Parts: sequence; C-alpha cells; structure tokens
Amino acid sequence: MRNAHKALLLGLVVALSGGVALAQVDFSRYVALGDSLTAGVVSNGSDQTYQKNSYPALIARQAGVSGFQQPLVSAPGLPPLLELVALNVTSQGVSPVIRVKSGLGAPLNPTLATPYNNLGVDGFDTNDVLTRTGDINNFAQHLADYAAGRSGKAPAFADLVLRFPVFPGTETPATALAQALALQPTFLTVWIGSNDVLGAALTGVAVDGVTMTSKLDFQVRYTTLIGALRQARPSTPIVVGNIVDVEAIPFVTTIKPYIVNPSTGTHIPLIGEAGPLTEQDHLTLLASSLLAQGIGIPVAAGGTGLPLPEGSVDAEGLHAGVILRAGEIAAIKARIVDLNDVINGVAAQFDAKVVDFHTFFNDLLANGMVFGGVKLTPAFLTGGIFSYDGVHPQAIGYAVVAREWISTINASLGAKLPDIDLRPFLTGEGGGAATTVMAASAVFSQQASVAMVKAYAPYALTDRIQRSTRVIRRHIAHEVRGPIEPPTP
Repeated sequence: MRNAHKALLLGLVVALSGGVALAQVDFSRYVALGDSLTAGVVSNGSDQTYQKNSYPALIARQAGVSGFQQPLVSAPGLPPLLELVALNVTSQGVSPVIRVKSGLGAPLNPTLATPYNNLGVDGFDTNDVLTRTGDINNFAQHLADYAAGRSGKAPAFADLVLRFPVFPGTETPATALAQALALQPTFLTVWIGSNDVLGAALTGVAVDGVTMTSKLDFQVRYTTLIGALRQARPSTPIVVGNIVDVEAIPFVTTIKPYIVNPSTGTHIPLIGEAGPLTEQDHLTLLASSLLAQGIGIPVAAGGTGLPLPEGSVDAEGLHAGVILRAGEIAAIKARIVDLNDVINGVAAQFDAKVVDFHTFFNDLLANGMVFGGVKLTPAFLTGGIFSYDGVHPQAIGYAVVAREWISTINASLGAKLPDIDLRPFLTGEGGGAATTVMAASAVFSQQASVAMVKAYAPYALTDRIQRSTRVIRRHIAHEVRGPIEPPTP
C-alpha cells in the first residue's frame, strides 16, 4: 500500500509538472532551428572555425552527442568575414579599420546524405523557416546574386543548409521545419525572430510590414512553427529563445550622436538630413565611414557640414540610412516586446521552455559578467561578446549564449548538462578573444556597410550610405573655432 501511495504521488507530480519536463532528456537526435545566431555566424559570415563553436554545437558537445552535423564552410568564410585590418593612431586615439576579407570560402560537406542537425540559416526570418526550400545546385548562382546586391542571404544559405533531396530517393524539396522533423528529433531548440525586426535597425527605417514583421503575422507564423513541432513530436522537449533588445547590440549603440569639444567638454550634435541629432537618437556602425570623411560633422568642428543620410522611402524604394531617431528606436523596441509576448504565449501553449535572452542581454549591458577576472560586456570590440559586425557574437559570445541555453535546459527539464568552461575562449583557443581598441572610432569600409544591409534587408537601396567626399575629416581638437551654432536643416 505504501509503495502504491508513493507511485500515485509521483504520478501526480509528473502530471502537474508536465511529462516532458521531468522525463529523462534524450539529446541523441538534437536538432536546432533558427537564423544566423543558430548557424554560428561571426563578423557577417560563416566559417568552420566559428561554426564548430556555434551554440547548438556547444550544447551537443556538452550532451555527449556524436555526429552532430553542420554545413561547414572553409576560410575566409561565406560571405567572407569582416576583419580588423588596421589600428590607425591619431591625435584622437586609436582608430580601428574594419573591412571584408579577400577571397571566398567553400562548403565542406554539401553532399551530406541527411539533413544537418544545425538547421540555422543565415538570413532567415520566421516565415522562411516555414516556406523556403533550397538546392545546393543553385547555391553558386544565389551567392552571386547576393554578392551583386540582387538578393539577401536567405536564398543562398537555404541552398547551403537545406538538403535536396532530403533523403536519397525523395524528389520534393523541403523546408527547414520539414527537414527538422525528418530527423525525428529527440530534443529541439528554436531561436528565430531576430530578422523579423533587424531590417529596421540596418536600414534606419521602422516600417511595419517592410522592415518589421507585424505582430499578427508573427503570431500566425510562430504558432504554426511551434505547433507543427509539438504535433509531430509530442514527447520531444522544445526550448526556444526570444529576441534581444535592439539597444543591447553594439551595431546600434556604439557611435554617439555627437562629438565632444575637447577644450570645453561640451557635446556638439551631429547633423542628419532631418536636422541636428538629439542625444536620444542613435547612429549605426554604418555611419562610421561617412563620419571619417567629415559627413555629419559641422564645418566649425572640422567637418564638411553635409548631413548624414536618414533612412527613407520614396518612389524609388526604401533607402538605407545610418540614423535611428528616438521614435524609430521606440517603435523597434515596442515591436520586439510584442514579438516576445507572442513567443512566451506560444511556448506556454505548446509546453516549450523559453530562454529569456531579452532580459539576459539587457543585464549584460547594465552589469556585464566577470569570468576569470575578465569582465565581458556587449560593448563593441572592447567587451568581448560581439564580433566585428556588431550584431553577431564572436566565439566567446556564443559560449556565453550556450551557457544560458544550458542553464534553462537544466533548470526547466531536469537535465544535467555540464557548464561550459570559458577559459579556452578567453585565451583564444576557442576561436578568438576580445579586441581592446577604441570602439567608438571604428571605421567600417563602405563595402562592409553595404554587405551588412544587403544581408538582411535586400530590398533596401544603399546609394545614400555610399557617399564620398574629397574633404577629409580634421581633428576637432584643432578645428573648433568658437561656439557651434545649430545647423540649418
């Protein structure tokens, strides 16, 4: 009787807690769905050095999974990674110069007979996971289209990642969702949604239905995705990640909307096409090559007086800009909150667990994290977390991300995955360490700027971010000649 009573109590606990949550977690057929963050993109490209430390690969390694397959790419990556090519010393300090590496990588295992376990596809949004298919035979053409600015990353990297045929003998191309299910996963992670809002930050334009997915559309797509996974795999644990706050990524927050008069310490507003910037406005990293030419800097401060481009829409289309006004930032942040509400609601509906990266990265921004006496933060170049594009983590950043996945998996599913040792990543053995230079004075080449926009906002025109002028920016310390009058818009 006593044993029967214990069995009854145990059954009630399982029923109340959810059978998936307390069952033994089987990682043997682990499958990851997502976008570039899942693919392990670093500095705007895929390279096996970093792919091998993508967060799904790290989770699989900690779980002792053998044969975890990823679509590996040789150096210098696809597309070629951004690199730091110079540390120019000026009277203002050290100015890093970032550009696209020369050469082109190649797929290393494109003829794998089965779908990859890591189905993260660079450039994918939520709709792409449900609808887009690929064929490696079309990869070269689609990559050429991307390189020429005719498309974003999604078509080419769908070809690279999504098997066709899915298995030998099949004739129908399949989506990422279908390929995930074809592997009959025993454990699933899903991190998708960043590209449903990232276009707004990259172009400097927050347009509903163009650079940002509407909440209603996202609700339908995300419900379809997680619902299909749960229907097909009723007992498989599903863990999802939510969307990081736009103000937690250094692409948006590194360059200040002003310069400083060194003799007085006062802030001199930079100039946009809609007038002077306020201190609530943001400049993206794409502004750096223009600022280096004196564009956006008042004449009295040693600049050209020409304005920085605002993102805009006209009869020609959507023109990418480098300014996010306070209202645009507020709109993007509000949409991220909306989409995260959807993620939380759908996860609860289908018994999926949520890794709260929105809160995690905001906490990193506010407090950083200390490991081995080293403080890691989201700060560009100096913080260690993010790579040269200011959007994707570098190797240590993915290790930090993987630790957060593992923490949630262990706490919510009763798993016992060992934590990840960050020491190899801090010393560079894990694929790169922090760069300690003056981040705010970094200069993106215009080629790098265009590559970033076209990767995730292929519909945007980049004519206004490719301006050039013969006037070279002079040092403010030698050029301020008196009070700075507000420029005329």
